[in-house]
Amino acid sequence: MKDLSNGILEIEVSETGAELQSLRRVASPHEYLWQGDAEYWDRRAPLLFPIVGKVWQNTLHVNGREYHLTQHGFLRDMTFECIVDEDRHLAFEAHSDDQSKELWPFDFSVRIDYTLLRNVLTVGWQVTNRSNDRMPFQIGAHPGFNYKCYCPDDDVHGFLSFDIDDSLHSTVIAPGGYAADETFDVYLPSDGMLPLTNHTFDCDTLVDATARIRRITLHDKNAHPMITVRHTMPITALWSPCGGKAPFMCIEPWHGCCDPVGFSDDVELKPFVEHVEPNQTWETKYEIIVE
Repeated sequence: MKDLSNGILEIEVSETGAELQSLRRVASPHEYLWQGDAEYWDRRAPLLFPIVGKVWQNTLHVNGREYHLTQHGFLRDMTFECIVDEDRHLAFEAHSDDQSKELWPFDFSVRIDYTLLRNVLTVGWQVTNRSNDRMPFQIGAHPGFNYKCYCPDDDVHGFLSFDIDDSLHSTVIAPGGYAADETFDVYLPSDGMLPLTNHTFDCDTLVDATARIRRITLHDKNAHPMITVRHTMPITALWSPCGGKAPFMCIEPWHGCCDPVGFSDDVELKPFVEHVEPNQTWETKYEIIVE
């Protein structure tokens, strides 16, 4: 486990998956990050790679061959090496190996950087293709954030606000965790504050793939801002287990999404696939702002 602090924020990161384990203000006892209670969800903030969501029947097709991948891929369970441990900056790196190639036939490395600046945690990703062919991939974040003063009997556990003011345009998630052809709108109240209740996530996951959302703020039940996630990714997913009857919710920026129902084409034809050329590096980042 690695610790990092800038005197305002402090974080902990595990070498397994380079997964964020804790996010706190130095001067406050509140833990912002979900702590992985298996009653609801036993992870905290895993990195999703080389797929996001599920592939149809857990089978991925690459250049005429089949590979079997479970939901969200395997990188979250790989061991990362800490390659930078400096004041306000940690970096971790993992490389493909014989075991990963049984699931994903490419040579690659993935680097994750954590940087603290005032009240902002920046999470950077670098995907390097060490194969001789262009590498398709998907990648996504999945951090869970605790509600403040959670009570299961409350009508509202908190609120979400966005940098849009009309509605979320969500893909329907079909049984089994696949993308259906249908979509639906979640209209925002006139004040822009979407209440989070025990039924907000009866639909499983809200997946807005319109690339309009760049900023999402989680507020407490009194509408005070707690956490803002800022990103430039094409998809914003929002999820909480048990339909919303849980003490936390996830704000997830994604480059990728689950397969459509019945999808069995080559990975190159998957919706929302990124590519990196041989010996090149693809990179992006997102920010978690502690309000």
